[in-house]
Amino acid sequence: MRNAVLLLLGIIILYLLSSLVLQGIYGPSYGFLAGEDSWVPDGQGGWVRHGNPASPQPEVPSVDVPLMVRYVPIFVPALLLVLFMFTPLRKYVDRARVESEEPPAHNGNQNIQ
Repeated sequence: MRNAVLLLLGIIILYLLSSLVLQGIYGPSYGFLAGEDSWVPDGQGGWVRHGNPASPQPEVPSVDVPLMVRYVPIFVPALLLVLFMFTPLRKYVDRARVESEEPPAHNGNQNIQ
């Protein structure tokens, strides 16, 4: 159980870390945690109002973020999950479950009720 929790924590950390790196590279054009009401890039260096944003329009020109780059925060944690679920590293996640599934030893001195 502990190893599965650590794997889940690793997936969350990789998602947040890769998203923050992309936010640092692309700035407001990436829109990590921007929400529904925000300014979105129009693909030509300008900004389009989406909903009712509370913040003013960004002063920097927008940057076109490639589609595959937008999915990096999904692919990196998925790679970790695949690594620990479909390779020999799986034994580190399953070890606690295998140990707990062993049947209890039968002691002849116990009363059966």
